[in-house]
Amino acid sequence: MATNDSSLAELKQLLVTGSNHAAWSGDHLVRFLVDWYQRNEREVHCNTVPPPPAERLPRLSLSPSESLLNSTSIIPKLVSEGKADIIIDTLRAYSQLPYVDKEAVVLCLAVASKQGDQKKLVTDAHSAVRELCRSTHLFFLFIQISKMISKKSGHTGWGRGLRRAVNEWYLSWEPQRLALEVTRHSSAHGWTHRDVIRLAHLKLKEMPLGTQVVLHYVFMGLEKTVKEYSGKDNTSGLLDLMQILDKDGHPKDGEGDWDVNQVINKVNKLHEVFGSVTLDDVPSQSLKSAEVWSHMLDKLGGESALASVNRMSKAGLLNPGPENDALPAKLGDRLKHEDLTKGSITPTQVLMALHAYEHPTRYVGEGGARRAGKSPRLAAKVQVRRPGKVNPLVIDALHSLIASSAKSIQMTSRKLAVCIDVRASVGTSHVHTGNPEGKGEVSCYEAAAVTVLSLTSGGTNPAVSTLAFSGNSLVELKVPEGATISMMSEKFKETVIGPVNVEAALNWAVEKKVETMVVVSLKFDPHYIAEILKQVNKKNNAQIRLVLCGFVGKFMEAPRTENFLLALGFDQRTPCIIRAFHERHF
Repeated sequence: MATNDSSLAELKQLLVTGSNHAAWSGDHLVRFLVDWYQRNEREVHCNTVPPPPAERLPRLSLSPSESLLNSTSIIPKLVSEGKADIIIDTLRAYSQLPYVDKEAVVLCLAVASKQGDQKKLVTDAHSAVRELCRSTHLFFLFIQISKMISKKSGHTGWGRGLRRAVNEWYLSWEPQRLALEVTRHSSAHGWTHRDVIRLAHLKLKEMPLGTQVVLHYVFMGLEKTVKEYSGKDNTSGLLDLMQILDKDGHPKDGEGDWDVNQVINKVNKLHEVFGSVTLDDVPSQSLKSAEVWSHMLDKLGGESALASVNRMSKAGLLNPGPENDALPAKLGDRLKHEDLTKGSITPTQVLMALHAYEHPTRYVGEGGARRAGKSPRLAAKVQVRRPGKVNPLVIDALHSLIASSAKSIQMTSRKLAVCIDVRASVGTSHVHTGNPEGKGEVSCYEAAAVTVLSLTSGGTNPAVSTLAFSGNSLVELKVPEGATISMMSEKFKETVIGPVNVEAALNWAVEKKVETMVVVSLKFDPHYIAEILKQVNKKNNAQIRLVLCGFVGKFMEAPRTENFLLALGFDQRTPCIIRAFHERHF
């Protein structure tokens, strides 16, 4: 394609990885920019004498790494190259991919909506908001980034295009779903639905009756909404639903605890109307009740069911013992249910949940002595390990879920190979993860194993080979269908060790006509290996792609080339990033 140049490739990489660095290490550009901006805002507001606007803007135009404009310059670059017409189409196409970073899509959409000299691009960007921002979190992220860009350029207020986008976003929801959305996620990124509706000057009287009811509730609360709309056509069912959804509508008993029956009724109603329940739908206090969990477990959606492991553990509901096995057994059955094993949960998500459960941590405060004439220091947060009491029923269920969820991953038709460094130093090293709980507990062997299981679809994909650097050559490791992490780790340990030879792995890929080679090792020189890749491809007139995985590394420079990806550290998206690179999505 004529448009398949470096600028478009850079945009695609940002959309998939969420980062604008050549080496992917789990860094997230969007969260970094939003966090930096909010810290900057707090610093400005904490000043006793606020600086005048002329002095404030330079502070907002600089970040620790780059300015906001330079960090998101890929959109202006495409505009300057005359490719503005492909931007929104690319965002729409990539938003449908399972590997895409949805926050990066929103970032690019917000930047596109601020290209003032490109009227068609701005109009198309605002029209795409309702399609690409399919949750309150993403919608408010779009609002926040739009505010950041506007404030950086010295503009205030909302233009007609943004107000129209907000209006269309609320109108795009069916009233019952909108009611669920505004009660389940009332705020994000410092914004509330009330803030956005007010600033967009939405005219409720011009909206459909169902949408009017929900937005009236946002401003006036349940009691006044019921009083205003009771008796009007077709509102009784919606009002009844909103009384169930309203988080302030649950009575408390004399001890201040949430009424269990009210919570169970709410769970039943939500499951009846929407088909599933999330942990955000129930009061957090009620998640300490075994009765609530017992009633709710089989109604939770996939990710909420997985998250329930650590929520229940923190509440002390999974402690092993004959008298306490009923609830853990029910949780184990839920984790083995078909809708989870064949759902959207990935093996890496389960691995992180497993280690967070096996190696729990907690934060405790260290009190600071009062200093003379000064306010006391805030209590420092120190991570301290609490004694682990894990239930074997839950552990077995999580290991089973890793294997079964891997088998449900869609197979790739392109030939791929994963080559593992099986030396003892790899097995005893621990990876850098993006998981605050259980950080440092995942071994390189486990990270390699879950990567293999994900890419081979649990050993069911004949297009993917698993190799090891063994002796002076490469040896193929058979991955049986339904293999577990423990089985793969044992295979690594049993294999005769050998030196890492990336050139030999690439020559093997040429011989077997493999399109992508993934190499997992500890120490390497990415620039040297990238040059070897270039020479092998040139010599054999090939286009082999190489993914170099350094799970224990975090900071390393890499050349930005079409056929080379350096993946450092390990988090929940690592196998997805590798798969997207293999499928030529960036």
